[in-house]
Amino acid sequence: MSPRTPLRHRRLAISPRLVVLGVLVMAYAWALVFPLRLSDPPSTVLAVVYVIGLACYAVALAMVLRASVSPYQSRATRALLVGTLAVVTLGLWPPGFAWAEPGQAAWVWIAGFAIGASVLADVRAGLTSGVALVAASAIGAGVFGGSVVEYVAVTIGCAAALWLMGVVLVWLLDLLWAAEAGRDAEAGLVLAQERLRLSRELHDVLGHRLGIIALKAELAADLAATDPQRAAAESSEIRAIAAATLVEARRAVHGETVADLPAQLESATLVLASAGIETSVDVDTAQVPAAQSRLLASVVREAVTNILRHSDARTVSFAFHPAGSCPTLVIVNDGGGPPRPGGNGAAASSGTGLASLAARCAASRARLRSGPTPEGGFELRVELRPDGTSAP
Repeated sequence: MSPRTPLRHRRLAISPRLVVLGVLVMAYAWALVFPLRLSDPPSTVLAVVYVIGLACYAVALAMVLRASVSPYQSRATRALLVGTLAVVTLGLWPPGFAWAEPGQAAWVWIAGFAIGASVLADVRAGLTSGVALVAASAIGAGVFGGSVVEYVAVTIGCAAALWLMGVVLVWLLDLLWAAEAGRDAEAGLVLAQERLRLSRELHDVLGHRLGIIALKAELAADLAATDPQRAAAESSEIRAIAAATLVEARRAVHGETVADLPAQLESATLVLASAGIETSVDVDTAQVPAAQSRLLASVVREAVTNILRHSDARTVSFAFHPAGSCPTLVIVNDGGGPPRPGGNGAAASSGTGLASLAARCAASRARLRSGPTPEGGFELRVELRPDGTSAP
């Protein structure tokens, strides 16, 4: 029986574990009915002593039943509880046989219930105590003139029936716990996916905008002494970009970011122009497959972020070639590309970079290629599937 997974949210007001435990306790309450009905102590004092002994037996039996529906308890604790129940049961052996009604054997019922509960809680310890209790039943039959076969059969039959009933109940409880654990795991997966989406959106939204703010802040600082009017203009642009970035960050948190290619190309043109980079766009968005628009928008965002962070580009071109076996988006800049992992710029390339973008392209059955151009620039190329559709 596997440990129960803790649940953050409970939909049931009544614990299923307590329900199963209550059913088991009611079923095993017959362990007190049989000895009380089938025994006749010779005096009132002995009857009180007998009842006290049965009360101790009931407590030990209840503790073992509780352990059977408490998978977080250790095996050592279960074995201790089973051993305690066996000792208390053997303690009732003399009065259970000596004070039994003629032709009856009250103790064999006590032993049967004890074995059934013990095996349910811990198989190894339960079978060990069961062997001892069955042997005690046979000895009682020999000492008090009963049938060994009958006494042993009653003990084993009672134990087997009760154990089987308990196994079914505990199995159903395990199924419920497994279903609740699966529900929690599904909720955790949804939460993880939302966090991944949010981190990706914030990276895409904030990456190049913060790069532009840093560049313009540095430019404004340099111009403050020589050209205060232009420095003021740059500061105004910084405030405008920061305000727009804050709005987009809030939209990203609420899942309202615009992810289509036309909007992203327009944003890229404005951002690159703010950084003094000349941009040319040769993309007919009407020829871009609708299923791939979001993917290509992500490629454009990552490309602009890398250009601002890792290159000294002065010109950038965006071109989409719909003809041929694979529609292709090509982004070229003349200032180089991102540093290689492990190089001097490894720290700067952490987070959602080209490797993550390549994985996203592969998930959509597209292929991303990147590398330096012969002219000393950097090229990013995304080849779509021939049918222009995206994987689920």
